[in-house]
Amino acid sequence: MKLAVLVSSGGAAFEQVARITQREGISFTVITDRECGAEAVAHRIKAHHVRVDEKSRQLFSAKVASTVHALGIKNLLLFFDRLVSSELFDSVETYNIHPAALPAFKGLRGVEDAYAARVRLLGCSLHRVDQSMDGGELISQIACGVDPEWPLSRWQKRAYLMKVYCGLVWVNKAMGTDAGLPPVNASHGLPSSWMDAFRDLQAMDGEAVV
Repeated sequence: MKLAVLVSSGGAAFEQVARITQREGISFTVITDRECGAEAVAHRIKAHHVRVDEKSRQLFSAKVASTVHALGIKNLLLFFDRLVSSELFDSVETYNIHPAALPAFKGLRGVEDAYAARVRLLGCSLHRVDQSMDGGELISQIACGVDPEWPLSRWQKRAYLMKVYCGLVWVNKAMGTDAGLPPVNASHGLPSSWMDAFRDLQAMDGEAVV
């Protein structure tokens, strides 16, 4: 199976997703729009890498769509801090992981806004990308407890782990093996080997979110 991710940051969550699912024979393509840590991730995991350098949102989206189609890829996940346009999401199944329990705390500062609101649950959402800001169809959500007195860095660590989990849900769905649970719940139909690896990751980070 071929899958693609569009990344504009360090790519740490994606790297864990790729490593946990590496025995599934998935060929990942990493698409970036600038020099960033995700390019080093692509090299480490031996993934195909493409950089698309285009400032116009519409032209950028069209070029990404063209790249994905040329590679025979039908499923794309965003770890991306720019908006994309219909040239991409109307022609490619495009998903996003948002570090909040949508529809709450939309936008680029989901964790920071939740922290400022002193909520007791921090969520993470896997959703389809459409013309709205973080308003596409929900595929899966998870949440974990947080303490308003914790430093923001601990909230961000928990958000990172939930991004990894939602990334695994996306891969599982793309493979056609998701459990078909209601979209407001996380899919717990992940392979046991993935869950074992995810628990090891949580233990290494000293946090438990699932």
